[in-house]
Amino acid sequence: MNKIIGCVLSGGFVLLYYIFLFSVILFSYNEMPISMFLLFIILFLVPIIGIVCVLFMRINEIRSGEEEEAKKY
Repeated sequence: MNKIIGCVLSGGFVLLYYIFLFSVILFSYNEMPISMFLLFIILFLVPIIGIVCVLFMRINEIRSGEEEEAKKY
């Protein structure tokens, strides 16, 4: 259980960092062209989606016991 909490906390902190960084960049440019706005959205959503996917994969790995199997080798 502690390993799952650690994964969620570390993933959550990284997600909060990306969201904060995105909001700072977004609100610092008042008159941003739509193409630049879409580029910022894409550049910040790709890592966020990746972090969430890896977080779910890690939680499934911990729950299934694959981590304990890897310690044998």
